Amino acid sequence: MSSTHTPSNLPSRRAAFGLLAVSIGIGSVSFTLVKIALEELTPLGLATGRVVVSAMVFTWVVMRSPWRRTPIEPQDRVRVLLCGFGGSAVFHLLFNWGQQYTSVAVSAVLMATFPVLVAAGEVVFLRHRLRQGQVIGLLLTTIGCLAIGLSSGGDGRSTTAGMVAVGLAAAVWAAVTVATRSVTDRYDAWWLNTPGTVLGAAFILLVDVPHLHEFAALSPKGWLAVIWLGSASSAFIYYVMARVMTVVSATTTASLGTVVTPTSVFVAWVVLGNAPTLTEVIGGAVVVAGAVMVTRRPTAEAADVAGLAATGSAG
Repeated sequence: MSSTHTPSNLPSRRAAFGLLAVSIGIGSVSFTLVKIALEELTPLGLATGRVVVSAMVFTWVVMRSPWRRTPIEPQDRVRVLLCGFGGSAVFHLLFNWGQQYTSVAVSAVLMATFPVLVAAGEVVFLRHRLRQGQVIGLLLTTIGCLAIGLSSGGDGRSTTAGMVAVGLAAAVWAAVTVATRSVTDRYDAWWLNTPGTVLGAAFILLVDVPHLHEFAALSPKGWLAVIWLGSASSAFIYYVMARVMTVVSATTTASLGTVVTPTSVFVAWVVLGNAPTLTEVIGGAVVVAGAVMVTRRPTAEAADVAGLAATGSAG
């Protein structure tokens, strides 16, 4: 079987945005579940649990569907490994370690650069041309996320090492997104992330060996949080990202993903009683306005994506 997707099995734009909506809903709940899980686990332990569960889900899916396991072309192997390994072990290790040494506000500001980094990578490496609506939407979503992050407060000292780690985490996630976009039309969305995520699980287990005993004392609530975060919040969202980017640009996907920030604030309000501030409300409205701008003029973007597919652009 050819490793290239055929047009018949590509999702429609409506289906792609439907998948994105589901992933945003999952991500919104996940921030609250992270707080619950961290009551019993260290940040490294939570990262280990998420990556290992994610690897198990990917392995289970591709083992049950052998047709997904198409040969990976030699020129794509590094990028395919980056999709899984970078997005699992590397990102989680950098982000979770860095968060321990930065304030909430500083971490949020650094992570808010993610859509801009994705857009830059897509322009430089994939030769994608940004539309005016995308640029405006990108700026609005970034500004909105910055406002929400800064309103979280500047408590806690931020070290240079911590800020560098969180900044590198944002850069790694952006690189993973662009790398995924460059090969997503040639491999199944589940298979694309499997090799690297399995490698990431093995790596993070080795790093966390001295602390694996904490899982023995994990409560049922903690296990449910870890399993959800590893399967729905990690594996499924990685799948959605790869699937959606067969018809939607990486810049649009990343910008729409920022909607998780304001919706997470709403979920935290409902579940944890953390009422949003006026700044968070305004910032959320700006993020949503930016997301609307990013998705305007779908016909133009569809033509752009079709052009990329026709020329076999892979960065």
